[in-house]
Amino acid sequence: MLHFTDSIMKKIIIVLILFITASPLMAQQGYNSSLWMQSPALFNPGAVASGSEDYSFFTNCRLQYLTVDGSMMRTNTLSTGFKISDGAYSKNNFGIGLNLVNDQAGDNKLMTTAITIPINYSIQMDDRNKFSVGIAPGIYLQSYDPALQNWQSDWTGNGFNGSNGDPIFITNFPESRSSYGALDINAGLHYQHVQRNKTRIYSGIALNHLSKQKINFTNNADKLYAQLVVNVGADITTRRKDLKIQPQMMYFRNGPSNNMIFGIGCEHILESGSVVTNINKSKAFSYAAYYRWNDAVVATVNYKVKNFKFGIAFDANISRLNAATSGIGAIEVYFKSIHIYRKKKTKLI
Repeated sequence: MLHFTDSIMKKIIIVLILFITASPLMAQQGYNSSLWMQSPALFNPGAVASGSEDYSFFTNCRLQYLTVDGSMMRTNTLSTGFKISDGAYSKNNFGIGLNLVNDQAGDNKLMTTAITIPINYSIQMDDRNKFSVGIAPGIYLQSYDPALQNWQSDWTGNGFNGSNGDPIFITNFPESRSSYGALDINAGLHYQHVQRNKTRIYSGIALNHLSKQKINFTNNADKLYAQLVVNVGADITTRRKDLKIQPQMMYFRNGPSNNMIFGIGCEHILESGSVVTNINKSKAFSYAAYYRWNDAVVATVNYKVKNFKFGIAFDANISRLNAATSGIGAIEVYFKSIHIYRKKKTKLI
């Protein structure tokens, strides 16, 4: 059994700093979610099946820019993860999952669908430390409906000029297309540490879109460059056994611009489940507040009963878009279930 030493910890910290301070990694695509902490495998394949549960299921629906004229932005997500033991006497395990994210925005119904299969390997370094490395191959699809475009600049008075971009021209011209698909590759690392009082500290780093696929509506398309994601969080056990403090942070590096969301939550354990028989169903209520840099204040409320979680998030827009959104950035709801293959002497709380 490997022992986690201070030198290894310092090396991991150095690697994280190097990734954050590296030259800009340009990107145009990031999943839209204010509930990222409920399914970190969406952003980091190293995090799939890395928790205490053996398998999990997560789905959400996010509606953004509801008050803006035109079509709002909608995001639907599905994420699952399964843990596979590396042997009867091994504390290590494989993880495999399925992520599906579908966005639709704009009056021309621009749709983006990302389907990935995260696969990782988790090493139980000692009783308190676990390290995971993962990769997520998949496909990246985009499409839009050119017939819904309003091509006012090409209107001649009697009809479209037929050469610079009207719907018929785009649909039939061999140099252009209204949909495409491409290979998508993502990779990540995930680390977690559990203290004697059951406090759990975790962090991860991922590079997404390593395949740098083209936004391939035309032959002269730009590339979708790699994206850097860093997250840090904790479940802090307090002196009150029925209360946990949960700070969270996720950082994105998107080309010349950066973004970050951070904040803190509280979880109140209303009823603890039985350790062995699980006869008494555990119940918990949690709430949190986050700040998305120069964009929005996010509030979330969650309720858990036994192995099922329900929650809602609200984004109050505080950027210059506030004039158009009236402060209503997004509303998001989710459902999550976590399960074990067999009864264990542990609680999923």
